[in-house]
Amino acid sequence: MKRARHLLAALAALALTAALLALGTTPAAAAPSTAGRAAPKGHGTCTATAPGSGPARHGAAWTCTQQGPVSAQDLARIRAHVTAAPRDGAGALCASSEPVDVVSTRHAYCVRHNIVYALVSPDGQVIGTAALTLVAASEPSPTSTRWQESISVLAGAMSPTIPAMKVSLRSDCTQCIAGPPAWGGGYIELHQGEEDHTGTLSYDSTVRGGGLSQRTQISYRSEVVSTGANPVTSPQDWAGPSLRCDGQVGRYPGCIVTGHLAQVTIGKSLYGAAAVAYEWAQNNLTNGRLGTEKKPLTRDADDKMADKRRYYSCEAPPRPFVGDPSVRDDSCDEFPFAKSREGGTIGSMCTEIIPRNVGGVWSVTVVRDEPVAPCIRAHVPKDENTGAGGQLGRDVQSERILDGEAYQVVITSQYSSCRS
Repeated sequence: MKRARHLLAALAALALTAALLALGTTPAAAAPSTAGRAAPKGHGTCTATAPGSGPARHGAAWTCTQQGPVSAQDLARIRAHVTAAPRDGAGALCASSEPVDVVSTRHAYCVRHNIVYALVSPDGQVIGTAALTLVAASEPSPTSTRWQESISVLAGAMSPTIPAMKVSLRSDCTQCIAGPPAWGGGYIELHQGEEDHTGTLSYDSTVRGGGLSQRTQISYRSEVVSTGANPVTSPQDWAGPSLRCDGQVGRYPGCIVTGHLAQVTIGKSLYGAAAVAYEWAQNNLTNGRLGTEKKPLTRDADDKMADKRRYYSCEAPPRPFVGDPSVRDDSCDEFPFAKSREGGTIGSMCTEIIPRNVGGVWSVTVVRDEPVAPCIRAHVPKDENTGAGGQLGRDVQSERILDGEAYQVVITSQYSSCRS
C-alpha cells in the first residue's frame, strides 16, 4: 500500500511538471536564466540577477550600469543646490556646460559623474532605467595638504520597475591617504527627483615639506542597487582630478590642481606705473607678448641670479639707468622680471619708457626706442616698483609656482585680493 502511495505521488509530480513545461515555465519559477548566456552588450557593466531578487521578479536577467551625459536639467539642479566655498567658485564649476566629467581651475575642481542603471531582459531588451548624478566639489588649499570634497547625489527619472535607488561612494588616491567612505560607508536611498547633499570625502597628501613635490590621482568607486529583496550591487570605478602637493614654496606645504598655468596678477589700482609698464611690454615688445598665456615667463628661485639679472638690466654699462626728475622717487623696473629666466638682458638693449597718469588716464612715453628690444626698463616710483615685486612674491606662494615652472602675468584695472 505504501509503495502504491509513493507511485501515485511520483505520477502527480510528473503531471505537474509536464503542465508547467507546457506553460513555458519551470517548477522553480525563479529568475530568468542566464546560464550559458553572455552579458548583453551596449549597456556597460552587467551583473546577472539573483533568484528571488527584486529585478528578477520584474523579468530582468541582468542589471547593468554605465556612464551617461550630464543633462541640461541636471546642470540646472546642480547650479541651484550644490554648495561649495565661494572663494574660487567650485560650485560654479559644477554647473559648467563643458562636456567633461572633471571641470577645474588651479584652485578648485568639480567632478560630475552620471550613472544610468538598467534592468535588461534575457533577450537584451531594457525593461527599466534609473539615473543618478554624483557631484564632488572641492577647493584644495595652497597652504595645506588636506582637503575635503562636498558630495551631492541627484536622482533623475526612474521607471516604474525601479521604485528607488541606493548608492554608496568611496575614493582612493595615489601618493595620498584617502579618508573614510561617504555616509560612513553605507548607502543612501533616493526616489525619483530627490537629492542628497550630506556626503563628504577627505584626503591628506603624504607631503610634509622637505622640498618634496608629488602628484596624486583621485579615483572613485560607486555602488548602486535598486530597492527590493536581495538587491543586485553594481559597482563602477571612475577617475577624478590630478593634484600636485609640494613643500617647495613658502612656509607651509600645499596643493594645487594640475593642468592649469599659474597666474601672477598685478593691478593698476595699487601698482600704477609698474602694472602699466608690464602691460605695455606685453603689447609692444618684438618678442611677442612675453608673459602671456601663449608665451609665459619661467620662475627662477635663485635670488643671487635675480640680483645679477637686475644689475644687467638696470646698472650695467654702457647705458646704466639714470633717474628722471619728473618721476616721483624714480626707480628702474624691468620686464621680463629679474626673477624669471627670461630676464637679465643688458639694459642698453631694452626699450626705455616712462608711464604717466594724467587726469586718471595712463600714457606711455618712449624715452629710448630699441627696434628689436626683447625687454623694457621703466621709470617707476619706488613704492609701486617694490609693491609689484611683493605681489609677484605673494602670487608665487598662493599659486605654488615651483622653480622652473611657467606662469603668465595678468594685468587688471582693479586689484584682485591674493589667495591665502
